[in-house]
Amino acid sequence: MSQTSLENKFWAISGLVLLSIALRLPTLGSPLIEDEAISFNRYIDVPWKDLVFYYHDTNQHTLFLLLSKFSIWMFGESEIIFRLPSFLAGVLSIPLIYRLGLLIKIPWSSALISALLMGLSWPHLKYSLEGRGYALTIFLVLLATYSTVQYLNSSRWVWGSVLIGSGFAMAITLPSNLFFLCGLAVFIVIAGYLESKEIKSSIKNISKSFTPFLIMFALVGVYFLVIYEGLKIGKHFYNQLLTETQIGNIAGLLVAPWGFWMYLFFALGIWRLRLAKGKILLLSVVIVPIVLTLLTGVVGFARTYVYWLPFVLLLSAYGMTEVFFAVLKQTRGLSYGLGVGVIFLLIFSPAKKISKHYENRNNGSLVVGGPNATLSEASQMAVWVEENIPEDNLIVINTGGSESSVLNRYMGKKVTERMVHFARGEELRKVIFIAHQDMPPEKYPFTPWVHDRILKLPASRFNKIYSFGNLGVYELDLKIKRFITSRFDPDYEVKLGTSEIPQVNIQKIEEPIVVGKHALYIENKSGVPIDLISPVVKGADILGENTYLLYIFIKSAHQKGGVHLGDNKNWPPTLGFLNPWLGRFRLAISGYYDWHVKFSLSSLSKGRHYFQERIGVQIGNSYFDGFQSYLLTE
Repeated sequence: MSQTSLENKFWAISGLVLLSIALRLPTLGSPLIEDEAISFNRYIDVPWKDLVFYYHDTNQHTLFLLLSKFSIWMFGESEIIFRLPSFLAGVLSIPLIYRLGLLIKIPWSSALISALLMGLSWPHLKYSLEGRGYALTIFLVLLATYSTVQYLNSSRWVWGSVLIGSGFAMAITLPSNLFFLCGLAVFIVIAGYLESKEIKSSIKNISKSFTPFLIMFALVGVYFLVIYEGLKIGKHFYNQLLTETQIGNIAGLLVAPWGFWMYLFFALGIWRLRLAKGKILLLSVVIVPIVLTLLTGVVGFARTYVYWLPFVLLLSAYGMTEVFFAVLKQTRGLSYGLGVGVIFLLIFSPAKKISKHYENRNNGSLVVGGPNATLSEASQMAVWVEENIPEDNLIVINTGGSESSVLNRYMGKKVTERMVHFARGEELRKVIFIAHQDMPPEKYPFTPWVHDRILKLPASRFNKIYSFGNLGVYELDLKIKRFITSRFDPDYEVKLGTSEIPQVNIQKIEEPIVVGKHALYIENKSGVPIDLISPVVKGADILGENTYLLYIFIKSAHQKGGVHLGDNKNWPPTLGFLNPWLGRFRLAISGYYDWHVKFSLSSLSKGRHYFQERIGVQIGNSYFDGFQSYLLTE
């Protein structure tokens, strides 16, 4: 190969890398959203050791979080730094897929087109901009596959070491990536067998080739035993059937944004693969994960199978170039026209999709619960609130969704302390909302009690008292007074009567408690969840419009069910929960006991009302404390 040819290829792949960087830089610093924001809130402050040795839930993409924590430690806290591991993994995947294409003996033009496809691929671009483990998975798939083929060809232990490291990294990024690694292992076994016609020689080849996999699987096995309890929870979460819809979602994701017509080129690429090893590789990494999915019943979301993306792009690119050169032999003019048309299709769909994605990320419309704050806005707002909002004000955070708001990271502890403070009977004077300017409190979708009765607050009842960046601080302009009872009674909850159901036992207990001298204990042996209604009926006259009931109760953090001061005139209530994902706290009473304080707001119509406490209890034991209520009036 001439020096000029090498230089041209170098500049071609360099150009594609630069293009990929340019496409991935916009919105890299946009506010964290949805799952990535949840990951940030839950895990960025978790100690290193706990991240490594505990698997809390499926939102924990361990390797990404470790790399992200390191990036933040090195360069400071920002959205770009948090996402940096995904961004770098996404960019490095571009030249790596090109090198893998050359290694499995597809033409350099096909390898180059595959790099172009990856640069424009919708899921690859999306995950390169997200603080999650999917871009890392794609990069590690390429690295593990590349090192596997290199080791098979050369038996050099530098490639065996890379295989061990990249495989283990895949497993700690997403445990479900183990299915792909099993596919690679099957490939090694089959390839080792085909390299020799004699059984003894085959066994020797297989043993030699499989050694890095034995080491890697041993490391993964030990690690999975360490985090086994967390993995069981994850398996339960993903224990479902592989449906036609799910298969369609997976297949659609891998060829997005182009569409299913790409699979025509993919099929042609498989057929045209020159090396038997290449076909065996593809079949192994596709069929084995499918078989393991069916056997285990562990079926993830479509993004879980993103490890197939490089192979779909590689073989589709091969099919495209084969069609182009076949047509070229027949008529030069037509082939160039076809080439221009294909390039236009390859670029047009991604350009449209990417442009819309940028727009959605910038205006926050991707976020289900509302646009989020930036980390800078959130941290500075936390300082302002601490200095300017009195302790007798309840703070309600309404940005980015309940659990995904980054304000939770900077203010969650303080907000929870205030919630517990009021649950203990301290005076409550005002309710303060912090919300994004694009979704002020009157537009925010409160978490409802029932889906068809969602609380909406009128804009006229809010006064904006401060703003910073995209955040506003709003005072709910209503008077607050204690309702039933008119004075704080720390043991009010244990005075609500007894159960007449034989299989339900209601007791007042002295431990564990939060407020007063007693808490409410309910033992439900009926075998079904039930609603208990207090026999104590309280009548009250609501005199004005825009009146709301603020209800507070404390329950065990590990139990479902809840409490509300039920209005017989309007049941179930039009109700919204305030700070539903905050309010968890722990008390050192008879060992540590976890509690969750809940605040709900419901609307009341004008007129005479009759109220009774309604307690929803699940099967087993339930603990409640700190019942109290407030009226919010004009």
